[in-house]
Amino acid sequence: MFFIIAPMSSHIPEPPSISFWDASPRFRELCAHYLTPSAYAWAEPQLQSMGELAAREVSPLAWIADRESPRLVTHDARGVNRVDYHPSYRRMEEIAYGSGMIAMKYRDHEHRPGSPFVGYALGYLFAMAEAGLYCPLCMTDGVARVVSRHGTAEQIARVVPHLTATDRAQLWTGGMFLTERAGGSDVGANETIARRDADGTWRLSGQKWFCSNVDAEAVLVTARPEGAPAGTRGLRTFLLLTRGNRGVVIERLKEKLGVRSMPTGEVTLDDAVAEELGDFRAMAEMLNLSRLYNAVASVAVIGRAVHEARWYAERRRAFGRSIAAHPLAQETLLDLDAVDALRRADAGDAEAARRLRILTPIAKAVTAKLAVPCVSEAMELIGGNGYIEENVMPRLLRDAQVLPIWEGTTNILVLDTLRAAQKERAHEPMLARIAAAGDALARELETLEERSARKWVDKLARAYQLALCAELGWTNVVERLRARRLGVLPGA
Repeated sequence: MFFIIAPMSSHIPEPPSISFWDASPRFRELCAHYLTPSAYAWAEPQLQSMGELAAREVSPLAWIADRESPRLVTHDARGVNRVDYHPSYRRMEEIAYGSGMIAMKYRDHEHRPGSPFVGYALGYLFAMAEAGLYCPLCMTDGVARVVSRHGTAEQIARVVPHLTATDRAQLWTGGMFLTERAGGSDVGANETIARRDADGTWRLSGQKWFCSNVDAEAVLVTARPEGAPAGTRGLRTFLLLTRGNRGVVIERLKEKLGVRSMPTGEVTLDDAVAEELGDFRAMAEMLNLSRLYNAVASVAVIGRAVHEARWYAERRRAFGRSIAAHPLAQETLLDLDAVDALRRADAGDAEAARRLRILTPIAKAVTAKLAVPCVSEAMELIGGNGYIEENVMPRLLRDAQVLPIWEGTTNILVLDTLRAAQKERAHEPMLARIAAAGDALARELETLEERSARKWVDKLARAYQLALCAELGWTNVVERLRARRLGVLPGA
């Protein structure tokens, strides 16, 4: 097995240095389409700035942070364990949180209605450079959202300003301690116990097995009060503030395939003081938000891979002409571009509550499942030069592999979609939009069995993708999608 690589370095294109915003005309078109003119005028300079920073500063910092992974110090001079980070990660935090992509959603300003979209758009550009830190950004936003919706006025005033700070010195990052050895996808099997002291203080005891952003200052935790029923019905959601909390011990950091810049660890809770927020539905809100972030991260990884492959193909010559001039390469890039259409879940229109319920698992499942093969295809287009670690493609491929796993595997999400359709009829607004685009989809839900669910969800996702493309006037993409015989979910 060998690679043929040009003997002269001048034959190999330099890596792209163009702003990710400037390099994404279709993404700019989507932003202009979904935002009002005044909101777009407000957002465009921020997006331009993030595109520049992500391409020119965050990208090289991410390369370093991936190799200089966080380190667990089990006992410092005070006997407290902590996580040490490379300065490259700290600088990326300053850029990400300092951009206001989280803060703008929680502060009063003229353009607040459009700020969730702009926050995700800024996150998309950032995640094109660094997917690892995008997870703590998600966790921080999620904790702020849940505390804002379920916390007391005192909790909101005390916690949310720290979670939405743009100054790193004032910032508390967020986390979610959910998974245990006893329960991965089966959260109802979790064993962490919540005990209430005579003075009303809650204390949590148990082991959490996969804790991303493990040293977060504000964490949502699930635990079962003593005597509560089994399953998720008996779980409660708690807010765990870790600063000075002697009941929280980080046991070790996981050695991961990808997203190595961000620490994921195992945590033991030993009478850790916590504050009750609500039942399991509060945690479910964070899970759903995380799935939206996962979809954005998936499309961002794909977008970066397409950007790298296109840049290389337009400048690399083979058999007397540029690689991009060969028809097969054009087919590959068109396939990769088509995923742009299915990434809007948090739309915020009148039917959002219903559509969001079903679009969230669909968007997460589809984009995450496409991320790995899309990055692999882009790497193949570059060839041997894309397979070496000096290139960004190996890191993108490693980072992409976690996306179908985080926040629910494909089968879990397909079944969640099926429940939303059968029990809540959440798919009906989607069917109406599909019909408006001139397509029809069989209403076969009443007799649909679980083993056929993936195929039905695949058809629904693909038809909806076509409808979105048609609404945007992307006739060439619509024609390309209609010509495809493969679905968007492999194995459907």
